[in-house]
Amino acid sequence: MVQLSRLRTSKVLSTHSSNLMKRAILSISAILFCAFTLSAQNNIVNELQRDVPGKGKVKITQPAGLTSLMGSIAVKGEKRQVEGYRVLVYSGNNSRAARDEANKMAQFMRENFPGAEVYVEFDPPVRSCQYGDYRTREEAEAVMYKLKATKKFKEISVKKGIINLPY
Repeated sequence: MVQLSRLRTSKVLSTHSSNLMKRAILSISAILFCAFTLSAQNNIVNELQRDVPGKGKVKITQPAGLTSLMGSIAVKGEKRQVEGYRVLVYSGNNSRAARDEANKMAQFMRENFPGAEVYVEFDPPVRSCQYGDYRTREEAEAVMYKLKATKKFKEISVKKGIINLPY
């Protein structure tokens, strides 16, 4: 009788440890599966550009910095910057008059063309007023030609540089 009791206890313990082992293996498998799935996910650009038999082909051309930002979390108040273009609406030398003129142009742009950000910059010895944040030269040129058509600017051009990404 004592031996039968020990046998039952032994069998119960082995079944219990077997269940614990199964649970542990299942948990570890689930964690590894989730980690593998997350690491294997592509961003939307890679997903759109992959070859699918019988389907069309998509080619996306954009700066690598934008692709790397996809899927990242934007922090409120934090500005993301990439290479891009702005419309240069004023440029002057290193003088007080140039500073005043750049500020006047910035005010004029904010009042008459409120669709984009206006930047007054000083890169010695040049003061400038720049309009907008455009990812491609074509976008910036389209805006430049619209502004040029108003005939309110002496000189206007497109400038390559670092821009702020809009959210």
